[in-house]
Amino acid sequence: MRFQDRAEGGRQLATRLLSYRGMNVGVLGLARGGMRVAYEVARALEAPLQVWVARKVDIPGRPTTLGAVSEGGGLYLDREALRLSPVAERAFNNLANDASAEVDSEAQLLRGRSFLALGGATVLLVDDGLVTGATAAAALQALRKLGVARLVLAAPVATPHALDVVRPLADAVHCVRTIDALHSVSEAYVDHRPVPDVEVRQLLERSRQPPYPREVLESTDPGGFWM
Repeated sequence: MRFQDRAEGGRQLATRLLSYRGMNVGVLGLARGGMRVAYEVARALEAPLQVWVARKVDIPGRPTTLGAVSEGGGLYLDREALRLSPVAERAFNNLANDASAEVDSEAQLLRGRSFLALGGATVLLVDDGLVTGATAAAALQALRKLGVARLVLAAPVATPHALDVVRPLADAVHCVRTIDALHSVSEAYVDHRPVPDVEVRQLLERSRQPPYPREVLESTDPGGFWM
């Protein structure tokens, strides 16, 4: 059963995260699709929302993910994928350096100079789905350096493999559904259209509006699990 869109996925995920409401929490949405999910979570928890940027490092011309980079210096390398690929680690490092420059530029474009003060806070990193876990892993590594009190990863859907990748890097992982044979996050949604830059900025602005009543969220609780 697929989610209708990221908004539905976010609302279902939010019902699993209500225990964080009222805490010193900041919600970070992984650009760009994760921002639509994170918006629903932030509104439900009455928490501030900000965008975080990470990007996969793929073999040029092939659908093979070797790892990922994140703003803040996060770097994840899938050594098993690298071992099976025609790319040497030196070439991966060059690809990662190029991707890092693009990530920094994108973060500046989407966020500008504004940013949440995360030191001592519980940070909820939210994505729309995890297939390899690479981008979330790189982001978690970078966020850990910021001195956060607790680092939590949340997504509506994930593969078991991706959860194995991210669990050692987070203090808690929340997921509504796992799908073994998920090849693309888009497979878990009826509507998985791209999220343009302008929508990311609109979501940041709209997140400052009054939050959802708790009873509205609890009435739509579809179940799920915590790991």
